[in-house]
Amino acid sequence: MKRLPWRVSSHNAVAARRLAAAQWTIVRRLFAPYRVLRVMPSAAHFFICAYVARLGMSMIGVSVVVMIAQRYDSYALAGLVSFVALMSMATGGPLLARAIDRFGQRRVALPGALLSCTALAALAIEAYAGAPSWALVVTNLGQAAAPSAGTLVRTRWSYLLREDPAAMHVANSFEQVAEESCFVVGPALGAGLAAWLFPEAGLLLAVVLTLAGLLGLLAHRVSEPPVQPSDSQHRILGAFTTPGLLQLAITLTLTGAVFGGMDVVVLAYAQAQGAAAFGGLLIGFFAAGSLLGGLLYGLVPVEGAIAGRLPLWTLLMFALLAPLLWVPNLPVLAVNGFIAGLAIAPTLITAMTLCPRLVPAGQLNEGMTIVVTGLLVGVGVGSALAGSVIESAGAHRAFIVPIGAAGVAFVIAVLGRSWLTAAERRNLDLVAV
Repeated sequence: MKRLPWRVSSHNAVAARRLAAAQWTIVRRLFAPYRVLRVMPSAAHFFICAYVARLGMSMIGVSVVVMIAQRYDSYALAGLVSFVALMSMATGGPLLARAIDRFGQRRVALPGALLSCTALAALAIEAYAGAPSWALVVTNLGQAAAPSAGTLVRTRWSYLLREDPAAMHVANSFEQVAEESCFVVGPALGAGLAAWLFPEAGLLLAVVLTLAGLLGLLAHRVSEPPVQPSDSQHRILGAFTTPGLLQLAITLTLTGAVFGGMDVVVLAYAQAQGAAAFGGLLIGFFAAGSLLGGLLYGLVPVEGAIAGRLPLWTLLMFALLAPLLWVPNLPVLAVNGFIAGLAIAPTLITAMTLCPRLVPAGQLNEGMTIVVTGLLVGVGVGSALAGSVIESAGAHRAFIVPIGAAGVAFVIAVLGRSWLTAAERRNLDLVAV
């Protein structure tokens, strides 16, 4: 009888191990579609370099703002320098991508990465030395030459999986999850280093990670898409004339406004509730919901045209964000933010999967850069609008900015549904022929 407790404990341990094994088997079968990612040659090299480059890029914006705010005691100057970089990328990004389509990733993205990272390093030195404000603004114009790691990665998947739409959908879902995880970790890391060490620490690490990741990615030559000659790429407007692409870019601009608006409003709401220290954690709930939504969306089969999914996901994005207007406290905001985030990644993944179906192969980098640039511009506009509403009407009412952006995105998706679907089907028919 004295050994009975031991036997019961041993029996329970065996049962627990069996239960854990069964649960792990279920998880493995559920996420089995992601095994398709193994088709990438030298996969470890590719994934590590892509993630490091994205992590570095995700740190840059916040690191610049914190650095300048600490050195110059001016958030206005920090916002101006950051806005200049954003507009430079919006202007130079499509032109850089057009050159990549024409000459190849390594021949264009490599010098662009070196130039943009040099400009960021110079910005850190200028801030440390107390250079005049105009010098900071001029130096940050160098971000016009910054290549987009996300675009470089996605175009490689599009080339590798061009004949397997289902696998391409899984790859896009994985890349969206990877990208969003970077934007959860990166800003916190950049701001934390600036606070713990010295103001330039976050930006300097961001430069090192960005450059190292991009150099490693560009060295992965086996996945680099070959140059696809196209007469249309020599037009002045380039991929901007592609049917449906501008609508897609506008939809992502509005989705970016949801991101930018939420970040600012959540921080202001937490401060108004006397819990400013929890602002970053609350944003993390929103991002975590989007991460989970993207991971699960990758398991949804893709067959035929997908343009019709855009109205559905923009509607869900609006519907899940709307309750934020009535949140009574921080715990409810955290739960609602997580639920609202579930529809964000599927919207982005649908757009990123749709883009290669609209543009010719010879304009793939340019087309995807236009869409991603729209997202970046939306983040800046959403942040600015949210800040204005916060000052005039308070943090709680400022939730109308991300909610309104989602609502407009839904209206545009509905109004342009037939046009976008026709453009997608026309290109799918051409590919089939």
